[in-house]
Amino acid sequence: MVELASCAADVPIFRVLPPEALVELNQAMRHRHHERGTLVARAGEPVEALILVAEGQLKAVRSTAGGREQVVRVLGPGDFLGELALFAPARHDGDLVAVQPSDVCLVPRQAMQDLLCRHPELAVSLVGALAERLAQAEQLIADLGLREVGQRLAAMLLRLAEQAGTPGADGVRFRAPAPWAELAARLATTPESLSRRLAGLADQGVIRLERRRTVVILEPERLRALAEGAA
Repeated sequence: MVELASCAADVPIFRVLPPEALVELNQAMRHRHHERGTLVARAGEPVEALILVAEGQLKAVRSTAGGREQVVRVLGPGDFLGELALFAPARHDGDLVAVQPSDVCLVPRQAMQDLLCRHPELAVSLVGALAERLAQAEQLIADLGLREVGQRLAAMLLRLAEQAGTPGADGVRFRAPAPWAELAARLATTPESLSRRLAGLADQGVIRLERRRTVVILEPERLRALAEGAA
């Protein structure tokens, strides 16, 4: 079980707060544990609290009437959701689901608004985080509109290698942060299509696929050319 204090300590926007404000924040929090596959928040429900991830992983998903799922965002330790409700009433526009056993902390909307009023440095930090998230959303929209699936996959593999890769004698090795079916949803494609694309890259000698979702990028320049549509 995660201590409540770690929820705020691991969220970058709260690092600007003085110790006494962090104590107040921790006192206002409510802790929840969610097993894999459980619903943390349902689409259409009012957003009544800022959701902080202490441990585990959550995914924000939207589903069509036909059952197709699009992963809008994946949240790990230190990430948060529900910030728009701090400025105006809002509802969850998709389901929030635990991808793995997860500990979350909920900060009631009123408690967060009180902190923002008394600590303008927190408001500035929050706006900075929102601006960064907007830039990421714009990049995703551009990728979906301008890049085909193979290009989006190549770009994602390069980003994952940059974020969590370990250089070795044969290439950069990393472990995919989620099941391939989850990553397929993030790329707006099907698991079958993603599997074929990965196998194709492996057959070309661009990457090597190993057990437990481990990928070794053997030819980063070729992969970069694929991401840019130059190959």
